[in-house]
Amino acid sequence: MRKMIIKFLKYSAFVFLFFVFSFLFLFFYYAKDLPRPEIFTERELPQSTKIYDRTGKVLLYEIYGEEKRTYVPISKIPKYLKDAVICAEDSNFYHHFGIDPKALVRAILSDLKILKPVYGASTIPQQLIRSTFLSLEKTPERKLREIILAIELDRKYSKDQIFEWYLNQIPLGQNAYGVEAASQTYFGKHVWEINLAEAATLAALIKAPYLLSPYEENSKEKLLIRKNYILDKMAREGYISKEEAEEAKKQEISFKEKRIEILAPYFVLWIKSMLEEEYGKEFLTTAGWKIYTSLDFEIQRIAEEVVREGIEKN
Repeated sequence: MRKMIIKFLKYSAFVFLFFVFSFLFLFFYYAKDLPRPEIFTERELPQSTKIYDRTGKVLLYEIYGEEKRTYVPISKIPKYLKDAVICAEDSNFYHHFGIDPKALVRAILSDLKILKPVYGASTIPQQLIRSTFLSLEKTPERKLREIILAIELDRKYSKDQIFEWYLNQIPLGQNAYGVEAASQTYFGKHVWEINLAEAATLAALIKAPYLLSPYEENSKEKLLIRKNYILDKMAREGYISKEEAEEAKKQEISFKEKRIEILAPYFVLWIKSMLEEEYGKEFLTTAGWKIYTSLDFEIQRIAEEVVREGIEKN
């Protein structure tokens, strides 16, 4: 009996060492060709160019391409939005080392049952790596690359820095990338001005921004259901009270009308054409410039109203 136990222990140790060395071999094999995580500090995220009136308070028009984005530091993002995103996407974000081993094992076992790479168990660092460097193709090789880079990213940078990059990069539908652009797109306000219900709504969009679009009736219903699920989870995990969750669930969310915003169009389009002639259209869609014009929009609004009334009288 003793010999059998010793033999079993030896066999188990051999199998364990085999998997460890196999993992290390694959780790270094794929790591040699991977991009450096330092690229996050070296690159500039594309940001839209904004044209303001003379006060700098009224946004007249926004020039953007594929990605409409305004970068905001994590200090300006409300705590309940950060908590909602953590609850929705990565509950153990502040406790793991780039990957969540338990969630990863559960996902692998689920994939093996159905023989398809469906369940990802992706942490916030993994999602950030995937959207920056890798394709969305679900293959074991891509997943391993994603894991390696996520571990390296977590090792080199603070959790808050990684979270800030993530919150400014995630796609949230309607060409809005990052929470500030999404807040402006859906609610017409800065991200630091949104309430708890709106924060949970933005967090809900991360999962599938186009399938959960508030501008389609069926999708909107699904979005609100997921928003309520996130509020309940926030209450269960102690981020908010049950009373706060129930109050936020009852609150009606007013979505901004889906249209291209352009104020004082003749003036703005004249400014836009001059800028494009000088700097090029493509450059302006990613430059992140803030253009302050000579127009006072309040005076412009009054003038337009007077002209409109005059036309109606005549």
